[in-house]
Amino acid sequence: MEKVVRKICLDTDVLINMARDDSRTKEAIEAFDADFYTTTVNVFELWQGHRNGEETMELLEPLIKVGFDEKSAFTAGDIQRNLFNKGDVLDFRDLFIGAVCIRHDLELLTFNLKHFGRLKRFGLKLVRT
Repeated sequence: MEKVVRKICLDTDVLINMARDDSRTKEAIEAFDADFYTTTVNVFELWQGHRNGEETMELLEPLIKVGFDEKSAFTAGDIQRNLFNKGDVLDFRDLFIGAVCIRHDLELLTFNLKHFGRLKRFGLKLVRT
């Protein structure tokens, strides 16, 4: 029987904690038997605030990067329209990250449950640590 490996996308807040050598975050990540991903939107967020480019590159290097493609854009558009029609909006970056995860069937590891929790009804899977 083939073993199914989890696909976990690391959100920017998780990556920042890793860059700061936060032991709780590192232990939580090491406890998972998974392939780790991040989105190009997360790369943008992390890179715009980096202090040391070399350290940022080392942090990102082992992760599988997934881009915001056309199908992710359609997913994001559908979600934003649905939210807007209900009087709700979500920051575009979080919307794009969520759409990429939904589109590529990635679980999202984030500490920003307030924002991303609103995307669960659209199929976003959040990882609990």
